[in-house]
Amino acid sequence: MKPLVRVPLKFGLIGAILGVVIILVLYFINRHPLLIPPFLDFRILLFAVFIFFAMKEFKDFYNNQMMNFWQGIVIGFIIYMVIGILVGLSIVIICQIMPGFLQTYIDGTVNGMMMQKDQLLHGGKITITEEEFNKQVVLLKNDTGAGTLFFDYLVKSTLIGFFVTLLLSVLMRRTEKRFSK
Repeated sequence: MKPLVRVPLKFGLIGAILGVVIILVLYFINRHPLLIPPFLDFRILLFAVFIFFAMKEFKDFYNNQMMNFWQGIVIGFIIYMVIGILVGLSIVIICQIMPGFLQTYIDGTVNGMMMQKDQLLHGGKITITEEEFNKQVVLLKNDTGAGTLFFDYLVKSTLIGFFVTLLLSVLMRRTEKRFSK
């Protein structure tokens, strides 16, 4: 397997294991990991660390101190997709083993909606009717399952990972060999 795939797979697998551990720790300290606001999400730091070190290893050990922007994008993509898919599947398994995980997520989301009810109905740029609000609460309670959490986790991981990858690919790229005298 080529280093462009092997290195990010290795870091993605390690990152996925750490991601599952973080999710379990947060859940058991009564801080549901899927209810954390996106700008405080642990995945930002998780992805940044693993993508950075994968890019560094690829550059230093396999590509003669060079990395093109596209190589950084490929490395980052593989890492955040491996982490997103494996942790998402772990969330599905966690929901099967511990049904309280899913119920805590649903309760927390409904509570968050109730706290924002006035703003959603009357105060924001986008307002909804009381009937639409109640319909969403009922849908959330009745139709949210482990698959929903999987796709939610994967989509958010993809968005977070994409922006982290773009930033690190720009910062870490080096396309020409510099010669010293």
